[in-house]
Amino acid sequence: MNFVKQIERIKRIHKLISSEKTGTPVVFAKKLSLSRSQLYNELEIIKELDGPVKYCKKRESFYYETPFELILHYSLKTIKNDESKEIFGGFNLHPILLDGTLISLL
Repeated sequence: MNFVKQIERIKRIHKLISSEKTGTPVVFAKKLSLSRSQLYNELEIIKELDGPVKYCKKRESFYYETPFELILHYSLKTIKNDESKEIFGGFNLHPILLDGTLISLL
């Protein structure tokens, strides 16, 4: 999955959990266009970040057991070949196998 999409999905999941407006696991998964098992995989990521995610059958919603704030920042920039030379000290590494074949690490 695209990294940016996954970050945005986790942010959306966090927002819905924080407002306790997720609904049942099936409804929550549907809101996110995920299968139920995929939803639980995403919730596991939040739990790995120490998110105290719980589910209340009475309220039919996921919630945080204790206050939890999730702040995710990311920055992406594409660079051109000449810019990479500048970043890596003026040369590009092009490994060559013993038989003379040029391989790319990109």
